[in-house]
Amino acid sequence: MPTILYPTRGGRSSYPNQERVFALARERQADLLLLYVTNVEFLGLVARAKVVDLEEQLDNMGEFLLAMAQERAEQAGVRAETLVRRGEFRQVLGEVVAEYAVDTVVLGAPSEKTGLTTLDFMRTLCAELSAETGVPFLLVQDGEIVETFIPSPPEQADD
Repeated sequence: MPTILYPTRGGRSSYPNQERVFALARERQADLLLLYVTNVEFLGLVARAKVVDLEEQLDNMGEFLLAMAQERAEQAGVRAETLVRRGEFRQVLGEVVAEYAVDTVVLGAPSEKTGLTTLDFMRTLCAELSAETGVPFLLVQDGEIVETFIPSPPEQADD
């Protein structure tokens, strides 16, 4: 059965994109892997004990948000697993794609009102990660697929 990976931070602003991912999983008869990535490296100068405590709290929040998304997926008729990982988002994504034999990755693009990144940044990220992982990436914004990134086949060497 194919597997779709959908990293999400959860919350109401994620619902339109989540609904689109649920529909895609139903259409493809795919399993869904919901991912939350915790990264506190920006706290480099804070005491290690505080960083560990914050990481644990963020992991717990991620587990809660993913549990809510998992419940919504199941109500939509989609089997979903959840996964909370720590580290740099890009690296973690590549590791999870390989570890779980993911067929497609769906990333949510920022909403104009609530986005923390830009659409251009997300396009670049999708294109690069698709090429690196060899897996198609879909970019979803406000519940609509806005762009698809298909990895190019490796170039053939001349004999």
